[in-house]
Amino acid sequence: MPLQSDIVIPKSMEEACDLYNTAYSEEGGMVLLSICDSGSFSIRLSGKKYRISTGDILILPPGVNLGASDADKGNSKDIKYLGVEYKSFLESIRTGRNVWSILMYARSNPVFHLSDQDRELTSNYYRVIEGKLRTPRGFYYDEIIRALLQCVIYELCVILNRDLVMAEDRNVRSKDVIFKKFMEMLAESGGRERSLKHYADALFVTPKYLSAVTNDVCGISAHELILNNVASHIRQELEFSTTGIKELSVQFGFPNMSSFGKFVKIRLGKSPRAFRKEK
Repeated sequence: MPLQSDIVIPKSMEEACDLYNTAYSEEGGMVLLSICDSGSFSIRLSGKKYRISTGDILILPPGVNLGASDADKGNSKDIKYLGVEYKSFLESIRTGRNVWSILMYARSNPVFHLSDQDRELTSNYYRVIEGKLRTPRGFYYDEIIRALLQCVIYELCVILNRDLVMAEDRNVRSKDVIFKKFMEMLAESGGRERSLKHYADALFVTPKYLSAVTNDVCGISAHELILNNVASHIRQELEFSTTGIKELSVQFGFPNMSSFGKFVKIRLGKSPRAFRKEK
């Protein structure tokens, strides 16, 4: 099923599930958002049931087995859905901030309760994006959509980070605190550090324990998160900078261009030169 757009407004949870699990999964996945203004609905994520009620937001990165259950109780118009192709989601952020990594927290903590202010703000963003998608594609259309997506993504990261800070303040789960600090270190590294031991030592834990933490929180090993982080930063440099490929291999600490090219091919699906030709 070919995609019609990199951003969609599903009309129901059933439609959202279908897009998330089928069409968009074939293109690298979707980030799915749902805001509940009133009523409630249930979903199953990899077999676990979650209830989304008035004032909640669902933030779901790609790669989770999503199923609807008792969806759209009450007025379906009061439950909003927004799906963004994961590739477009990543490309809308062109800064050094490692936005994708903080979303990994949402993989095992997908439902958040919004304050009245956050709820109003996210609903306003939704209405603006929905309205823009109804307009004919014209001058600066793509740039406007990208700018709106940037605002939404940063607001979501504020919500996720606030939840992590609250967990740290409550001292409820020390694993969440370690995970947050690890994600911050990945962002600060700029993709230039690939040693698991380096991060574990800085966090005063063993590499084995750090991987156990990340597996528990987001279902991905610490080593894999590190490599994904490196690949994400390399992608940004290849697509949005003019730095030479040889210089990039040195910048990211690869011993030679051959190993750099092999890493890019495996992680990003094409050679560094192929990325540059598509610019």
